[in-house]
Amino acid sequence: MALMDHFPSNIGSFGNHGTNWPDRDEEPDYDALSGFAHLGRGWVDGLLERIAPEVWGPDAKWLETYCHANFTLAMRQDLLHVDTQMRFALWRVGSLATADGRPIYGYFVRNSGITPPPYFLVGFITLDGGILRYQVPGAVCELIRIDSPPVSPAHFVPPFPPLLPSTMWQHVLETRRERIAARLPKLPDYSLRYLITGAVGAAYRARSRAVPGLRRDGTYQWFLPIHITSASPNDAPDFIAPVTIADDGQGHVIRTLLEPHMAYPLARAADADDGRIRTWRAGAQGQPLAGDMNGAWVGAGRDHYDR
Repeated sequence: MALMDHFPSNIGSFGNHGTNWPDRDEEPDYDALSGFAHLGRGWVDGLLERIAPEVWGPDAKWLETYCHANFTLAMRQDLLHVDTQMRFALWRVGSLATADGRPIYGYFVRNSGITPPPYFLVGFITLDGGILRYQVPGAVCELIRIDSPPVSPAHFVPPFPPLLPSTMWQHVLETRRERIAARLPKLPDYSLRYLITGAVGAAYRARSRAVPGLRRDGTYQWFLPIHITSASPNDAPDFIAPVTIADDGQGHVIRTLLEPHMAYPLARAADADDGRIRTWRAGAQGQPLAGDMNGAWVGAGRDHYDR
């Protein structure tokens, strides 16, 4: 039985398999994971306790973004393990693992009620020895061998644009003046334009540093790190330039400049680890420097993406 046969008809449309390029700058209101299972309060905290230590933002909201995006891909690629009797389902949670390297799986049991969604999220487990401990209330625990555990979804990222994207300067300067001035104070518009134009051109020439981001709906977005106050790629970028398709569908544009931490959760959702983007967490007021697990987090909400 195909995976989608297990879902109610109102779970929504899943489009193509994540290879389309988004033409908007705001994260869509899309939630495949909640359409599959009741999640329960504190489910992200439960996952946070199981995985290897890593900075996941205020209230672990970046981890929540990671889960929603990777679940969408797993569903589209038919990678959930659904019991033949439909008693339970397993999901490989991206590339997340315990501190000792054991893969983490989401464990769902069937919702026996008439109200969707079809499953409940029990929690996050490891399959030690390939054994699942399945139990329902009032029944004896049953040890079930999972011969073929689910695997992480593959990423089908669209190619980076072959031509330098154009920058929508009027829109950028009108809507992001305060953000830009915080990094580049006391400069007139013409100076900002020439300075950032040069930085965008340098970033494009070094486009091997561009990083894809994965949205909750399973579509991808390229992020171009912009360095102005420091030329070293090892330092935190001053801005992140999201590259999107132009409104007329011809070519690509940069409509906004983000603070690095705004792009971090989507970039992390598309990467196996945080090695390339660790510095993106630094630089926002009140946030810890990269690698600081104990700093205070201030002012970053659930949605980090804007125009």
